[in-house]
Amino acid sequence: MDTWHGKALTVTIPCAIAGVAQQIWVGHEQGAILVDVGDGALRDLLDSDLKLDLIEGLLFTHGHYDHVGGLHSLLGFMRMKGRTDALQIIGPRGCNELNAIVETFTRCYPESTPFTILRTDVTDRQKLEVAGMTVQPYDVMHCGSIEGSGQLDRIPAVGYRISRGDETVAISGDTGLCPSLQELVAGADLAVIEATFPDDFNVGQDILDNVHLNEKLAREVGKLAREYILVHRIPRRDKRREP
Repeated sequence: MDTWHGKALTVTIPCAIAGVAQQIWVGHEQGAILVDVGDGALRDLLDSDLKLDLIEGLLFTHGHYDHVGGLHSLLGFMRMKGRTDALQIIGPRGCNELNAIVETFTRCYPESTPFTILRTDVTDRQKLEVAGMTVQPYDVMHCGSIEGSGQLDRIPAVGYRISRGDETVAISGDTGLCPSLQELVAGADLAVIEATFPDDFNVGQDILDNVHLNEKLAREVGKLAREYILVHRIPRRDKRREP
């Protein structure tokens, strides 16, 4: 579990494994945001020293299963614990997977959920306030892929700049190498960059441009910020396999 302490913000990464799960905590003493809610997010949060009561917003970079798979469980836990504070759920416009999970949860528990879910679609560079932080999404390039079937169509995907005071954290989400990614990261105090493929992994330039970064490209992008952390690596057992 990686943790970074800035002057105004703390970033903790309970899990960020490509194709498995990702969740990134950004917060301060009065409030927090969870960026992506992958499988096992509830277990990871309960096993950590992070306080679920501080979470005021859930930000989603895109709708792939390793980024949304733990949402229903987390909402169910909050319902069971009797949360009463409203919860913001934010994601890119057109994120069908996220919409489906939220709609299913609210349909299952229409009368017995004690907190209000505020579902918001965001567009490129739109600014909003969440948990005492300024959040700004940046559209990034991310296409799906299926092993043996190659690259699929582009999907709605964003990275986020999250600021408090004069401190900024940039989170890439899943992305290929694109100009908006570099703009997202430039000048941030910390960049959390996806680095799916190891440097010696045999992957074509089209994948690096449109689907995921490798570690070399992620390091180059990360240097646009003051500090960076690489996340979303593929599991070690898969490192010899081609996508």
